[in-house]
Amino acid sequence: MAFIPSRIKKHNTDPGKVRLNLTSMMDMFTIILVFLLKTYSTEGMLIQPSEYLTLPSSTIEKSPEVALDLVISKEWVMVNHEPVEKVSNILASDRLIIKSLQEKLEVYAREAKRMEELYGTKFSGKVTIQGDREIPYKLLVKVMATCGKSDYPNMRLVVYKKDK
Repeated sequence: MAFIPSRIKKHNTDPGKVRLNLTSMMDMFTIILVFLLKTYSTEGMLIQPSEYLTLPSSTIEKSPEVALDLVISKEWVMVNHEPVEKVSNILASDRLIIKSLQEKLEVYAREAKRMEELYGTKFSGKVTIQGDREIPYKLLVKVMATCGKSDYPNMRLVVYKKDK
């Protein structure tokens, strides 16, 4: 005689509620966060090179600083991407100081000094000069002399860093 169980037990095939294991997911996100923080560079590109020029290359070791942006392209001298004076007019003049550039720089200096009084942000007199690699030396001297006369004596020339 065969044994017949009184109750036939069926396997439960209904998975019921599916639960998400948050511990594994939190571990994964923590690892990704640590990886991204380790690879994050705080010395990114602080200066956006102008599209109107080709910067010279150098073996400079210093990082760029945030300052007033002055661009000398082949055709224009610009302050914060606003055209100030044509290069041809500057080269044709015998004057060392560029009057229109001096006026523009003095406006920025007055505004920065007013911000210093109101908010305490120190005015440093820094200007970054982006000059095309083919501009005449005479033009660069005139621009630098004008910057020095207009409360911006701390000048930095922007170059591409050469790989050694």
